[in-house]
Amino acid sequence: MKFSDEVLKAYLEGKANEAEAQAIEAAVAAEPELEARLMELDPFAPVVQAVFEHVPAEMPQVVLPDPNAEIKTSGGPLRLLAVAASVAVISVSATYWVTRPQPMGWAEQAAIYQSLYAADTIAGMDSSEQALTTQFDQAEAQLGLSLRRDTLEALPGMELKRAQVLSFRGKPLVQVVFANEQGQPFAFCVIRQGEGAPSKDLKEAVLSGLATATWSKDGYGYMLIGDSDQTDLESKLDILTATFAS
Repeated sequence: MKFSDEVLKAYLEGKANEAEAQAIEAAVAAEPELEARLMELDPFAPVVQAVFEHVPAEMPQVVLPDPNAEIKTSGGPLRLLAVAASVAVISVSATYWVTRPQPMGWAEQAAIYQSLYAADTIAGMDSSEQALTTQFDQAEAQLGLSLRRDTLEALPGMELKRAQVLSFRGKPLVQVVFANEQGQPFAFCVIRQGEGAPSKDLKEAVLSGLATATWSKDGYGYMLIGDSDQTDLESKLDILTATFAS
């Protein structure tokens, strides 16, 4: 069936009767050339095309309500706007899912927290025997794990300053703070991940501007954090991994 430009424009403007609209829509399904003509005559086509150009190649399925359920029209701008709005919703949703920031893990959070520390932060900490004993008792009770205080106190070039209990998504996270020979803060963190948590080999990275090393074993995660991105952690890691991965 042949349709004049005037008839097609009337359809796009919502002026075609229901019989004409149904005939055009049926013809479009079978004739790609007719669809191309409609796109050429449709003032909203560039908008729809621009939206499609920004839709990522892969995106989660988005279930939208049928636009005809609420908008009853024989065609024209309202129907085209409904289609364009639906495509826009898909585009925005897809862009969110593709570009949304990934949630940070416990190591990233611990590094951010540690990056706020300075030499003055730890200089005034109460690191008396009584204070440390109380802190370690509380930390070990929360973790259900010995922190091997004797080993931590013997780390070369490190002065034990404090142990405090933090929390990450409901799991106890213990931060043990040290001062190195220059008075700069170091930290050794342990989190109880729970039974069934996978063991992970040692991984070194720079997080929040600090050199870090992480590993996991038997339901616990471990992390050593230096005082800068250039900190050499090797000598301390040898001791800690041998102690807390055996």
